[in-house]
Amino acid sequence: MSITIENLTYIYDRKSKYAKKALDNISFEIEHGEIIGIMGKTGSGKSTLINLLGNLTKPSKRSYIC
Repeated sequence: MSITIENLTYIYDRKSKYAKKALDNISFEIEHGEIIGIMGKTGSGKSTLINLLGNLTKPSKRSYIC
């Protein structure tokens, strides 16, 4: 079983004038048994991505997560 992400977008405070895109239309697939690392600077969206994968947060835009 693999994990597939297509067109994932998340915007913090999207209904306010302080809206900030954390993730913008990302797509990728992780195959069964594959080991990956998520790296980036502070504020790049790493924790947001993990929260979305764990279904702790809902995407801002209709996306495919399987």
